[in-house]
Amino acid sequence: MTDVAAIIDELEKEFLGKKNIFGKCYVDENKVTSILSRLREAIPQSFYEAETLLRQRDALLAEASHRAEQIVASANETRDRLVHESEVLSVAKKQASDIEKATQDYCENLRISVHQSLDNQLYDIAVKMNELMMSIEGLRDELWKRSGGGAQG
Repeated sequence: MTDVAAIIDELEKEFLGKKNIFGKCYVDENKVTSILSRLREAIPQSFYEAETLLRQRDALLAEASHRAEQIVASANETRDRLVHESEVLSVAKKQASDIEKATQDYCENLRISVHQSLDNQLYDIAVKMNELMMSIEGLRDELWKRSGGGAQG
């Protein structure tokens, strides 16, 4: 269970478990304020995780780009060395082209993979945050119902 979920459970227990002899809900305002403060601190962690994923993606793309540059530089050196040998020249050009194409394919596949992974993780974060917001709204509605007030928006 995530910290956010645990805090929401604690908040829910605070709201739902406190009734006086008249059936009215009462809560310790300081305790609820403290719980909400912890909740606020816990929620941004998901955003930091997403930011970390973005940095990791950028690092992977930079590494792939650097590796591609190394491969292309290596292919160019090989090509330049073989230029002097007329029989091997066409083979060298073909190999350099194949390496460059393979590198471009590798970089593109890596970029797509990183984006898909990041998108999936961001989607999961969004779903969890939506669930959290729905839970908070439900708690608010329950609080207003128990206090005799109408729904607040």
